Amino acid sequence: MITRIKISITISILLLALQLLAAQDVDSTYNALRVESNFFSLIRANHKDSYITFSQGLGNLEPLVFEALIAPYFLLRTSQNSRWGATVSAPIMLRMQAEYSFPVRTPSYMPNVTFYHLLARPDNRHIKPAYLYLTLAHHSNGQEDNFYNDDGSINRQSGDFSTNFIEFGIFFNNIVVPFEGANDYLRTAIEIHPNIGRSEELEGQYSFVRWHNSFRIFRTPYKGFRGPRVQTKVETTWMFGEINDAPALNLKERFNFSVNFAVKPKVLKDVSLFVDFYLGKDYYNMFFDRRIWALRVGLQAYSFK
Repeated sequence: MITRIKISITISILLLALQLLAAQDVDSTYNALRVESNFFSLIRANHKDSYITFSQGLGNLEPLVFEALIAPYFLLRTSQNSRWGATVSAPIMLRMQAEYSFPVRTPSYMPNVTFYHLLARPDNRHIKPAYLYLTLAHHSNGQEDNFYNDDGSINRQSGDFSTNFIEFGIFFNNIVVPFEGANDYLRTAIEIHPNIGRSEELEGQYSFVRWHNSFRIFRTPYKGFRGPRVQTKVETTWMFGEINDAPALNLKERFNFSVNFAVKPKVLKDVSLFVDFYLGKDYYNMFFDRRIWALRVGLQAYSFK
């Protein structure tokens, strides 16, 4: 009975957090929404949405009650029409295990700050809106025990995982999809992990240079189209460097792929239903060395109104 209450309370808190985090990403009044700059909309499209999955889904993940990402962020800008901006965020990712006492082991803590510079005014119809961005980020699991167990295996429960990285990229808007009521966003970026404050045991088995690409489409109601709001996102990552002696073109060790499709029914104000497929290296701190695949459904914050 106690464990059931524990699960119910945890899931309720996460669902409430999804509602609050999605709501905070828009201004509180109708007039504020009307004057929101296109630059701010571009910045929001570059951020990860908070979500919670229903169990581990299909794939080779261990049994889970849920996986959740809580990713609030705060926009810093000097004026509405500024071409410079910044965001501060402190995402937390956690997995609740479907086993006795339903433990949540070593969540991922990923605080970051991102700086943006708009390259061209989005009100110029002859120039597609684009901006450069630079992210300074940290990723750790808050543990301090030895990286390896006595038998030489990776200490997934309490081993110390820590790394810092810089991500530099460019973001484009409306360069592919010509349909009315649709917005598309294309991002390409390089992620570099300098040898500063990172776990030394990651050397030789964790990629410190990564190339990210993402393509995201939002479809919203417009004149003649009364369907629900939908979004599709495709992401790829190529990992460079020394990874367990893998060849330079080894897809199995170096290529990550994901696709996400979300639908926002009219009855849901700030969240959407999603289905997600992921294939690649595990992104959950001390599980970084294993390759996973997962097909999951759940609830996701929907930041675009």
